[in-house]
Amino acid sequence: MNKEGHLKRAEEIYRSIMILKDDENNLSAVVELAYGCAIHYLAYGCERRYGTHSDIHTGLPRLLRRMNENEIADMFERLDTIRHGRWYGGKGNGETLSEVLGMLEKIVGWSK
Repeated sequence: MNKEGHLKRAEEIYRSIMILKDDENNLSAVVELAYGCAIHYLAYGCERRYGTHSDIHTGLPRLLRRMNENEIADMFERLDTIRHGRWYGGKGNGETLSEVLGMLEKIVGWSK
């Protein structure tokens, strides 16, 4: 997928998150969508800033660290940890949602 494709997909997913986020019954879905959205914004941002991106999410933190984007890499890893907790363990609450949305907003800002 090219840079513009990643941005278009990220914006589409982001709009869905904004629709779902206010209903606490959607927490797991919002966390999962935020993770996917972050992947696309990170790919877009890496391509825009550095002319390259990782097509697999497992390579994103390593790529970001190579580019000295340690804080962004840490945020993405934290999103992944929360995602696993929601998907497999059901952990999380309103604070989780605030944390996830806060990290996503920082990633969106970084990408542009």
